[in-house]
Amino acid sequence: MKKKLTPFRKAALIALFLIPLLSTVSFGQDISVTATVDKNRLTLEDTLQLSIVIQGTQNTPPPELPSLPDFQITSAGTSSSTQYINTQRSVSITHNYRLTPMNTGTIVIGPARVRANGKTYSTQPITIEVIKPSSSGTIENKTAFIETALSSKKAFVGEQLVYTFRLFHRVEAKNLDLKLPFDKMWFNKEELGEPKPYTRVVNGLQYNVQELSIALFPLKKGLTEIPPAILELDLLYRTQNRSGRDPFSQLFNDPFFDRGIRTEHKVLRSQPLSVEILPLPDGAPKGYKNLIGIFKISAELGKKDLEVGDTTTLTVTVSGQGNVRDISFEVPDLKNQFKVYPDKPEFNQTIYNNQIRGEKVFKFALVPLQAGNKTLTKFSLPYFDPENAQYRLAETQPVTLNVRPSSVKEELNLVQSGQQNPPMAKPEIETLGTDILPIYTELDKFQSYGSYSSAFMGVGFGAPAILFIFSAFLIKWQKRMKYDVAYYRHRNACKNARQRFKHISEHSDSRELGREISEVLREYIGDKLNLQGRAITAKEVEVHLNKSNCETGHAERTRKLLEKCETLQYAPMTPGNTKELLVESENLIKVLEKQL
Repeated sequence: MKKKLTPFRKAALIALFLIPLLSTVSFGQDISVTATVDKNRLTLEDTLQLSIVIQGTQNTPPPELPSLPDFQITSAGTSSSTQYINTQRSVSITHNYRLTPMNTGTIVIGPARVRANGKTYSTQPITIEVIKPSSSGTIENKTAFIETALSSKKAFVGEQLVYTFRLFHRVEAKNLDLKLPFDKMWFNKEELGEPKPYTRVVNGLQYNVQELSIALFPLKKGLTEIPPAILELDLLYRTQNRSGRDPFSQLFNDPFFDRGIRTEHKVLRSQPLSVEILPLPDGAPKGYKNLIGIFKISAELGKKDLEVGDTTTLTVTVSGQGNVRDISFEVPDLKNQFKVYPDKPEFNQTIYNNQIRGEKVFKFALVPLQAGNKTLTKFSLPYFDPENAQYRLAETQPVTLNVRPSSVKEELNLVQSGQQNPPMAKPEIETLGTDILPIYTELDKFQSYGSYSSAFMGVGFGAPAILFIFSAFLIKWQKRMKYDVAYYRHRNACKNARQRFKHISEHSDSRELGREISEVLREYIGDKLNLQGRAITAKEVEVHLNKSNCETGHAERTRKLLEKCETLQYAPMTPGNTKELLVESENLIKVLEKQL
């Protein structure tokens, strides 16, 4: 008696026959490559999304983009899709790029190339028009804009300038990416704290403002231009929920959950700023060390009444507006009246009204050598005052102290030079008796009871040094193997490849053999060159090998062998040929080990 098939069993049998059919259809699908943009007319404040769509396969290297000097290119990720329409399987992968225009005019995006299955596919060129932002509307009508300013249009070499950047926005701003292009040949820069948020009303409209200040120190004279600042950001436009019945609308304040938000990516540019750098005038005082600003200097003594041999501390404090960090003093020359021991300076910096202010404290320990009333030398600090355009000299006030003779009875013979022949002190050690063995006081009475060869002495004295050098080398090598990942991969690349070759059987299926050999070769080259081995193509392997001074013939041989392994996925080989392929791969590793 025959059993009837249930509907579930019928569906299972149909799926069993259809799955192999669907999986084989894609191998015969044609490959096509197209390029699309989201707009072909934009301003310098907009961005362009370029999408390269590859139909018919998902296993291709990234597209080769054309030269685009008029754009800044940022990868925007990839996406893949698989569709089944009337038992036909269709696959595709899309590579997205964000293009930020840098110049105006008509720009042609050339063909992008994709290499797949030994063929090269190209896209059609695309013509883009980039125009300047509209200037018909006033600033207050814009939802977001930026502005930059300098504290002065003229400055001396080394004088502090304050560069201020401000972002004005009336809607929420996210994902800010700011580029401030300062030329290192013209300026040294120093941050002036974190950005300051506040609000400002511009012609009746309230803006949220983010302000960032940077100190610039000119390095050379001349007329120069600070390029525009470039800010990329996302502006979030929120719409009102008309129904007002969504209980979760107040809980999730995020674009991922809120459907009533429209995001606009913008690129904002400021105007360039010109500044004239003036040279310092002639007539700099003696000891001037390119110090520019307004400074004060003071000196104070810890103890002003002390004895010879006692200690006191001289503290010199410099404060003011400017680069106090660069100030230094030599050890004061006190004409052999004091011993001087300098301490490490202490530095503190503050920001006040976008100006760098600082204080640097120098301390010197003084030990008087002679009694009497002493006056310490002044400390002077020459600097250039940019406000009045003239050199100035800051000096400390005279510091006096009284040094009394030492109250200790012992004579300080080290510091008294008046006596030519000081009296001999009575010896404190006397001979009370003699030991059993005689004490020899003449060199001739010493006898050598044995001698050692020079080689023995050399080994005896040199062994600790050799052991120390060997231990230091071993410890350094172990630390490098532990923390230097690139060095560890490079040293163990050949060893790992040989171990993996031992586990590959020549009687394996040709497809599996080709895949394993390809992985071993890619990982070996990736370890040698510190690359992600499994992610590089055969062509990229050849390029990297040529860059690493490997012989061209060996690089080409490696590429052909990898392509041969890829061919095994579709064209099986006989067992004899697979054995030859395995031997050829092992020999190639030996050759590359000598080159890399």
